[in-house]
Amino acid sequence: MNCQNCKTITEEGYSLCEACELRFAGMLLRLARDITPLHDSLDATLHPGGHSPVRIQTATPPTPIRLDVLDLIDMLDATARELWRCLDGIDALDWRKDKRNEDLKATLIACAGHPRLATFADAGFYMHVVDGIARKVDAALDPPEQRREIGTCELCETMLTAGAADQWVTCPVCGREQRAQTVKLRRLKTLCWDDSERGSAADVSKAFAVSGLKVSRKTITTWEQRGKLPRHADGYAYCDVYRLLIGPDLTKSVR
Repeated sequence: MNCQNCKTITEEGYSLCEACELRFAGMLLRLARDITPLHDSLDATLHPGGHSPVRIQTATPPTPIRLDVLDLIDMLDATARELWRCLDGIDALDWRKDKRNEDLKATLIACAGHPRLATFADAGFYMHVVDGIARKVDAALDPPEQRREIGTCELCETMLTAGAADQWVTCPVCGREQRAQTVKLRRLKTLCWDDSERGSAADVSKAFAVSGLKVSRKTITTWEQRGKLPRHADGYAYCDVYRLLIGPDLTKSVR
C-alpha cells in the first residue's frame, strides 16, 4: 500500500507513512500553539448590548475586526472537529455520540496524538487540508514582505521586484546581482529623459517615491495651478516634474 501523501510504500492498513504521520502531527501541534496569537490578531472592539447594541463614544475609533482571520479560525475549528469525528469513527449525523470539546486547542492536540491518525481512510486528504490552513495561519500571523516593481535588469530587461529594505536584487532570469537603488534610478532616468513619458499625478508621485525622491500628488497639482507645470492631454511629463523637483538643488550648487 502506498502513502496517500508521498506515495512511498507503507505497512498494511496504514494510509500515511511514518514520516508523513509525524509531519501531520507536527502541523496539528503547531496550529494548536498558534490559536492564542491568532485570536489576539483579531483586534476586535465590540459594542455591548447583544442583539440591541448600544452606541458608545470612545476617545479613539474602535479597531475593525479582521474578518479574514475570523473566517480562518472558523475554518480551522470546523476542520479540527470533523477530523476528530473521523478519528473516533463518529457519524456526523449521530450527534448523541459526538463528545464535543469546546476547546479548539485541546481538540487539535488530541487529534495530533490520536492512535488512528495514520490509519483512517482519508488521512492523506485531511493532511492536505490541514497543511493549507497552516499556510494561511502563517501568512496571517507573519505576513510576507510587500515587494514592488523597481525597474528592469540591465542585461535581459526582466522586470525586477524588491522589498522596502532590500539593498541588492538578483535577476531571476540571468542571475545578475544589482544594487536596488541603481535599478530604481535607471528606471527614473528612462522616464525623465523621454518627454513623451507621461502619467497622472498619482503615477508620477509613485514613480518618484520608488526611486527615493519624494513629491506628493498635491504638490504636482499645486505646481499646475500656479502655472509652473504644464498638463498635457495624457497627463504630466515626468521630465517636467523632475526639473521642478531638482531645480532648487541645482540653483544652490551654482551659487
